[in-house]
Amino acid sequence: MAILSFHSKSKRFTELLEKNKLKFYKTAKIILKNDDDVYDALQDALLSIYQNYDSLNDKKLFSTWGTRIVINKCYDFLRKSKTNVIALDATIENNVEVSSYDEYDVDKYGIKQAMNKYLSEEQKLVIILFYYDDYSLKDIANILNISEGTVKSRLSKARQILKEKLEKEEI
Repeated sequence: MAILSFHSKSKRFTELLEKNKLKFYKTAKIILKNDDDVYDALQDALLSIYQNYDSLNDKKLFSTWGTRIVINKCYDFLRKSKTNVIALDATIENNVEVSSYDEYDVDKYGIKQAMNKYLSEEQKLVIILFYYDDYSLKDIANILNISEGTVKSRLSKARQILKEKLEKEEI
């Protein structure tokens, strides 16, 4: 009976991880500049997620819970490496598995470039979590451990900045 329980738990964990791996990667990619750093931080995050999976009472929260762990591990990595570079890397296409990120066409209108140039790391993170990862305001607040009002404020300010900067560049 214990073996059956372990197998079903392991299977469920694998399914949840498979369903969220692209979100976890994209989130780490926002914070860390290169793939080597992303993979190092993700390795630590996935180990932590696996080790603490049993402590997650509501498995429906796996995505937000896991994303928060990924973010924390990325910031731990930055602190350890003394690197304060936060950027969306322009070369995601070298990983075929992640190429679906391109479906967002963030470069089509210069949005990725504008985000890197004009937005703070906090603004970029809420933009990606909200628009590209489809998290709700409440989920983002939980992931980042901030209030929903702060999430709304960062989204609003980021939208305003992007709108103004992209309109100026069009002229």
